[in-house]
Amino acid sequence: MVNELLRHLVDKIDNNIHVITRYKEHYLEGAEYIMISYGSSARSAIHLARERRAKGEKIGVLELQSLWPFPVEMVKEKCANAKAVLVVEMNMGQITAQVKAAVKKPGRVFLANRIDGHLVTPSDIKKLLRVIQGRGV
Repeated sequence: MVNELLRHLVDKIDNNIHVITRYKEHYLEGAEYIMISYGSSARSAIHLARERRAKGEKIGVLELQSLWPFPVEMVKEKCANAKAVLVVEMNMGQITAQVKAAVKKPGRVFLANRIDGHLVTPSDIKKLLRVIQGRGV
């Protein structure tokens, strides 16, 4: 009985990920580089995207507001045409692993992180982005 109930609940969640998932799109239209972030680190990503868009670069942010169940299909769809994806997070890359599993080109997913208790800054992200774009540090 308990097993059936648990299976029912898991199936209910899996079948309604599109309803459960919460996210915001920032500058994603035509984005060649997409940053995926959540929580306080998303503010740095959004700031950098706004700054780089003003200079003509095609950079956007997918801000995750709910992490679990992880929205595999949505991430796959939003990142389908990106040259690279940067995951901005303040840990060892737990969401990065989920993003790599979701996208077509996991080798083009990069982690911009800090684990020292300080916030990831727009400058931190910009340095990695320049390397990915082949423009040095």
